[in-house]
Amino acid sequence: MKKLTEAELHTFIQGMSLPENYRPAVREPYVPGPVRHGQTEFRILDYVRPKSKHSRNWWAPCPSCRQAGRDKSGDNLAIQVANPRFYKCWAGCSADDIRAALGQPIRKKQMA
Repeated sequence: MKKLTEAELHTFIQGMSLPENYRPAVREPYVPGPVRHGQTEFRILDYVRPKSKHSRNWWAPCPSCRQAGRDKSGDNLAIQVANPRFYKCWAGCSADDIRAALGQPIRKKQMA
């Protein structure tokens, strides 16, 4: 069977569209809640750039692994697409390690 060239493929599918049943569902983007007590919400996507998207996660290089020199593949950090507040390093870094590497340590509540 002959392979189609890109030009032949474009002429073949010209004017066609994907049927409504097969179109992917439109997902609402994550919108952060209101700011409380003058604090801004930490958004990890402001600090890392995802390399790829697979299933329900963005995959990005982990800042803590990179700082320690362990990040060879650059895709240890999984960030949930639906709610980017949830992230996990599959190389074992804790959220404290990741935030510290970004210069944004997790604030601890002070006990009176």
